[in-house]
Amino acid sequence: MTDATNPLLHPSGLPYELPDFRAIRPEHYLPAFEIAFTEHRREIDAITRARSAPTFENTIAAIERAGETLDRVAHVFYTVSSADATAEIQQIEEVLAPLMAAHEDAIRLDERLYWRVAQVHERLDDIELTAEQRYLVQRHFREMTHAGAALDAEAKATLTALNQRLSSLSTTFEKNLLADTNDLAVAFDDVTALAGLSTGEISAAARAASERGLQGQWLITLPLFTGHPALASLRDRESRHRIMSASLARGSRGNAYDNRGVVQEIVRLRAERAALLGYASHAAYVTADETAGTPEAVEGMLRELAAPAARNVKRERTALQELIDDSDAPYTLEAHDWAYVTEQVRQARYDIDTAALRPFFEAERVLQHGVFFAATRLYGVTFTERHDLVAYHPGARVFEVTDADGSPVGLYVLDLYTRDSKRGGAWMNPIVSQSALRGTLPVVVNNLNVSEPGEGEPTLLTLDEVTTLFHEFGHALHGLFARVTYPHFAGTNVFRDFVEFPSQVNEMWILWSEVLDNYARHHETGERLDPAIVERLRAT
Repeated sequence: MTDATNPLLHPSGLPYELPDFRAIRPEHYLPAFEIAFTEHRREIDAITRARSAPTFENTIAAIERAGETLDRVAHVFYTVSSADATAEIQQIEEVLAPLMAAHEDAIRLDERLYWRVAQVHERLDDIELTAEQRYLVQRHFREMTHAGAALDAEAKATLTALNQRLSSLSTTFEKNLLADTNDLAVAFDDVTALAGLSTGEISAAARAASERGLQGQWLITLPLFTGHPALASLRDRESRHRIMSASLARGSRGNAYDNRGVVQEIVRLRAERAALLGYASHAAYVTADETAGTPEAVEGMLRELAAPAARNVKRERTALQELIDDSDAPYTLEAHDWAYVTEQVRQARYDIDTAALRPFFEAERVLQHGVFFAATRLYGVTFTERHDLVAYHPGARVFEVTDADGSPVGLYVLDLYTRDSKRGGAWMNPIVSQSALRGTLPVVVNNLNVSEPGEGEPTLLTLDEVTTLFHEFGHALHGLFARVTYPHFAGTNVFRDFVEFPSQVNEMWILWSEVLDNYARHHETGERLDPAIVERLRAT
């Protein structure tokens, strides 16, 4: 392999610069990162060696032009490492973690670069800049200062070592979590233990078991956190207990994947780093560059929420326990019972059976006639599947996004189903970031963890999974619609209290009558979801 044959080191030539995943192999990553690191360092050195006085163009804009190859390689690798973390990819990430941390510190802590940025920042009021350019100067100065660029050489050396170790520990934590999550998947020998699950869910469990060589068994994997979706439906209390116990046990079983020591070292090193940077705690360090400002502000908000939240919990627990006490076999409510009994209360008080809604939420119809339909009606964009474009995994689909006037918006990738190599939860991330400076349009991906049913069976979503799809698609719209000049501000690179706003807004359309009526149809009969059920659903 040479630099010329490494597909990561050159624009792909595909539409929207979608990486050529057909050609990319694991052995391409580390050589590509090495070359990208060197190239980026050379570009930064050229900025710092300039004899002319620092200006926005020769310093700030030059920083934004630098590192294009590294951005391309990193976007691809970290997309794959979170969504399809094979053993080979995990090994690469373990090697890469300290190298990436060291490279980032070499840029952020560069004394000469910081001086030039500070010089531009000092003259900010005397320079004619656009609002975006002015904010870019402020952010570069703030972020470099926050990272420790003003420290002396000895402190910087200590800081760099801390950051490298923390990066390695974070990678170890994620690797252990994924491995233990897979190891703790709960196998059932008797399908009657899964009573309450839908036919699709049971076939998905059979499929998961078969893929692991567990013939004649059913496997409940742990794609999310402790709130496993099966807990709301399983009638067998012992089955619920086994799944909840497995979820809670991750990373703390005293085995090779135990994360307790990893967490303790992370906490200790974070505290040490915070002190080195002049902060009383890691929390103080983090919040200093967030809108909260201080840990005290966060605590004040939490204290305002704590009392009413606790009252709500107590009220709900009482209602759940009352229903249990009135049953034929009373018991004391436990954590693994909460979701299941909540469903019973919904049925008793509101005549709502959320499991019975699943036939109305067939995944493809929700996507095409719900998620995409709402976006088209609201924003005029349309989505066309590109079967000729290949993503990083056979299960991921690529859609071209076009504006109402026919102009290109970007590409949307959907990776719906869970697998052992995918981390839990749901998320959005960019594969290519939009930037007018670099002439790129966005390519964004949504990852979910929906269980895939058996061959030929429909994927029927829960209401929670419908909500998750709409939510994550809100992030995707943010990434697709954001238009900036400089890569630093691309897509969802905003403060965290705002980044959830577009996704929360997109959830609003789930039960909006025009949208709901378009997608909530029974997958066999085509029957519309009864509006009376929708009203009762809102009441819950």
